[in-house]
Amino acid sequence: MNFFSKSKKKNKKVKKRAFISRLSKLNLFRDVPEKFYFKIGWIGLLTIVLFLSFFALNRPIELINVNGDLKRVSIKSINNHTNNLLNKGFLSFNASEVKEKIESLDWVESAEIIRVWPNKIDIRIMEESLLGIWNDDLILNSSGKLYVVDQRSIPANLPRLIGPKGSEKDVMNLFIQINNLLTGRGLYLEALTLDTRGSWSFTIKPKIEIKLGKTEINQKLERFFLALDQSLLAKINKVSYIDLRYSEGLAVAWKN
Repeated sequence: MNFFSKSKKKNKKVKKRAFISRLSKLNLFRDVPEKFYFKIGWIGLLTIVLFLSFFALNRPIELINVNGDLKRVSIKSINNHTNNLLNKGFLSFNASEVKEKIESLDWVESAEIIRVWPNKIDIRIMEESLLGIWNDDLILNSSGKLYVVDQRSIPANLPRLIGPKGSEKDVMNLFIQINNLLTGRGLYLEALTLDTRGSWSFTIKPKIEIKLGKTEINQKLERFFLALDQSLLAKINKVSYIDLRYSEGLAVAWKN
């Protein structure tokens, strides 16, 4: 056996023991305060408590209630989107995803998902409303969507809304604006029209036409309601039509 080989092995062992000895004498954590260990302990304990609490509260869902004054929303379609919640975790199921799916259904304006301890989910649905009869054919709802519905289910006093294809949202927005201003004054909007030339007009009960024209619609509406409040409202039943297609003022035609 080679003497030098033995010597090298012996030196390596000696150096290894010396390194381990020096390392053991080092206090690597001597500068760490005791408060640090205390905090680490509390964080660990709190983590365990939170985990156990979540596990205890996250019970399987056993009951799903659907609430709302539903006339056109299909309960079956809602069940199709919610039945898969049964037996899922009370806390861990994705409420935002369920809400988004329900609100994508026809006639659903909004949905609210409410957790009711210990194992119940309440789903509150706000249904879209009918705004008017669109072009004497379809129904325009409060989201600006068009639907085919059974004519027998349409209320008799539903306003008539007329406009070119693609103008549904514009007609809806102006309808809501005018209707809110009229109902506050005890008047009823019978019809709103946007013709193919881009000219607006509306009719209030009893068949009084208000001609707005193509431009400055908001300014003309302000002018109309100012005149209404100042003098016209008291004698509105005697008015045949009102023309606001002027840069200033308005023209009133009276019934014979």
